Amino acid sequence: MISDAKGPFDLAIIGGGIVGLWAAHFASRAGRSVALIERGRIGEGASGGVLGALMPHQPEPWNVKKQIQFDALVELENLCATLERETGLPTGYRRTGRVTPIMDERQRSRQALWADGARKHWQADKGGSSSFEWHVRDGSDPWNALSKEATPFGYAVDTLSAVVAPRKLLAALRASIAGWVTFYERSHPVRWDAAAAKLDLSRGRLTAKALLIAAGAGTGELLTALGLKRSETPTIIGVKGQGALLRPAVPFPLDMPMIYGDGVYLVPHADGMIGLGSTTEKSWANPYTTDEKLDHLVDKANTLCPWLDNAAVLERWANLRPKGPTANPVVGAVGQHAVMASGGYKTGLAFAPSMARQALEILWEDSAVQ
Repeated sequence: MISDAKGPFDLAIIGGGIVGLWAAHFASRAGRSVALIERGRIGEGASGGVLGALMPHQPEPWNVKKQIQFDALVELENLCATLERETGLPTGYRRTGRVTPIMDERQRSRQALWADGARKHWQADKGGSSSFEWHVRDGSDPWNALSKEATPFGYAVDTLSAVVAPRKLLAALRASIAGWVTFYERSHPVRWDAAAAKLDLSRGRLTAKALLIAAGAGTGELLTALGLKRSETPTIIGVKGQGALLRPAVPFPLDMPMIYGDGVYLVPHADGMIGLGSTTEKSWANPYTTDEKLDHLVDKANTLCPWLDNAAVLERWANLRPKGPTANPVVGAVGQHAVMASGGYKTGLAFAPSMARQALEILWEDSAVQ
């Protein structure tokens, strides 16, 4: 039980998901003292799912957001490799690519347009040499992953998409900050006094110069509770996603790409398991239970990929993914010495490092917390 004031800390981070952990990693590496507060256990929320898909948006038309996402997807490979070297723990990162079935001529035309866009925009270095591609192919895919009924107009494949094992990545991040960051698990904040640099918790109090709120779908509720919610504050909602972890009866090829088609994501992990996801539900009876909607998703996956027949369902999973007014992440000041970083939605794993850096930059520009 925490009874006395702890600190002082340079930064208190609320939320032990993917954004909060990256922020703690970067801040502690920069020599800042950090407290990480999580109402449950570190990494047990929406970040700790079963999917781990890292997919780019279509490269045409191009915009600033897509460039930021491209840079993030390229960088994440190096970030994960560094984490693995530092901690000796796997992150499950693999550059698998992605295969998508093409059902009609209209889809094929769009895929061809995106292939042209990739040649123009997926530039991995300043010299203009493209390391990543998007192709449109005829016939059946070489992995025999897609049913013939799903590919009457061929298939598309990109080489930028990648996968990560979310829980392994979270564990590696936690290990990377162990001994550097003070953890407060099963504790939640109840009051923030910026002038006094004090944060009251359900289990005591700590002092901190600055506050970073990365509480996922609970961000809005937390801002209100701390008195930081303003009329101009972007609204964060929770969109329920259901997924499953499958064990195929027949092992998939080692070079198996991720599969995306008909709203189904199939993510091949290095341990031989398949992550299946996910539903998109803006209303629900219970955010953390699965139901017939997941059963329907499993059926769709079997139709898309017949080799999933007789696959064992090892785990059924549901949680709330944070979404802002648009699908774009939301990072910004929410009060004196306080910043929010949330709304990663379906791209949170890829955007999390850049969201964390942006939030920290805003705080470090504040002379009171330098």
